[in-house]
Amino acid sequence: MTTPRDEAVAAETVEGQCEPTPGDSGTARLRRTADGIMSIDLVSAFAGDREMTGPEKALVRRHKEDRGSLFFSDLLYSITHHDFAIEVAQSMWQEILVHKERLFGLLGRDVGITVATLDYLSNITGELQSTTLISEAHVSEIANLAIRDGMTGLFNHATCYELVDLELKNHRRYGTGVCLLVLDIDDFKLINDNAGYQEGDRVIVELARALVEEARDSDICCRLGGDEFVVILHRADDSSEARALAKRIRARSAKITRNGWQVSISVGVALADRETSSARSLLEKADRALREAKSQGKNRVVIGLVR
Repeated sequence: MTTPRDEAVAAETVEGQCEPTPGDSGTARLRRTADGIMSIDLVSAFAGDREMTGPEKALVRRHKEDRGSLFFSDLLYSITHHDFAIEVAQSMWQEILVHKERLFGLLGRDVGITVATLDYLSNITGELQSTTLISEAHVSEIANLAIRDGMTGLFNHATCYELVDLELKNHRRYGTGVCLLVLDIDDFKLINDNAGYQEGDRVIVELARALVEEARDSDICCRLGGDEFVVILHRADDSSEARALAKRIRARSAKITRNGWQVSISVGVALADRETSSARSLLEKADRALREAKSQGKNRVVIGLVR
């Protein structure tokens, strides 16, 4: 039997195009878009390396609904950057999970899904050759940096657009509601000027924490940049949930003070309908509602339905 690799051995990084795998049986390469790439950290959680959070469960469920038969090919691609044929990907994934348990028995401790996948495909089946290996922890860190905002830990600007697009696809296909809440800090420049940029950064971090704590488990919190944030409300069929969430966040933000300056926020809300064409159009509608809130005197919520 092939000797398992030390648990420090982990994820392969492969640049450029890969050759068709033996399981391709001459079929065309899978069409891979941003929607078909899951972070290694999320794949790891799905495989049981750690407990999944509520938002992660919702994200995986929506991804599986959206990708259908491509889902297991996506899992393998996220780890290996190789395409595996749809007809073999699911059974291969199950075999890797079994191999992961076998490694646990041999090593006396759990190894991550990345280690198990690379060991199985390199040492057992020989599907992957000439691998370049780095630590699994480093791969996870790189993947996390690609989708997360470094200061707050929320999803970043690019990931926000991808997640909104995924919600809209499910909205068009299944009729599930989707609502966006876009907010920023009123007169944030004055906070920076009066209290300093470091204190301004701390305000941003505190507000980000308030978003996560006040949002529902199924909601997704993002930082667009600067002092601007987005909350994606999953399965929100009307603006009442967004209004209630905005009220809670405004109450929390009012408790944040710097050098005698009390923080307030303005919020714009947009509810998608069947005519909503893209993440950009929905975000623009919410942003217009935010600007309307500013023009009305700030520290308020404006609902702008998408038409």
